[in-house]
Amino acid sequence: MRNALKILVIAVGLVVTFGFGLLYGLFHGYFDHGRFEVKQVQWSPAKQVAMIAERSDQQALSGYTYFVLIGDHVYSPPELRHEYYNDAVVFAAADSCLGLRWLGPDSLVIACNGHSMTRGHIDVEKHQSARIAILYENIPSK
Repeated sequence: MRNALKILVIAVGLVVTFGFGLLYGLFHGYFDHGRFEVKQVQWSPAKQVAMIAERSDQQALSGYTYFVLIGDHVYSPPELRHEYYNDAVVFAAADSCLGLRWLGPDSLVIACNGHSMTRGHIDVEKHQSARIAILYENIPSK
């Protein structure tokens, strides 16, 4: 009877561990087979880099998402995937009109070039990232 109880406890422990691992992977992008690509890079005078990246997934038919990240180097596709599923995304929308420019070392402008974006396309919209103020042009407040 003791052996059966030990086996049961070990089996339950393995199932719980596997379940937590699956949930962690699901919410951190490990099962996201989309394509991540940097579309625009803009360096600040303070050696920070703002990037517009594109996430596309033709298999899931989820379309395109364009998002903005700020870092100290240009991110590779695996880094983009990791940051996309963390709290690092400054702005995200389903519209490709985005452009970037710095107004100095501590102010980044994210603009929609050519037309105004609608609120329905916006997924994430932050106004501060660490010490950097985020300003918007032709983009409504969410």
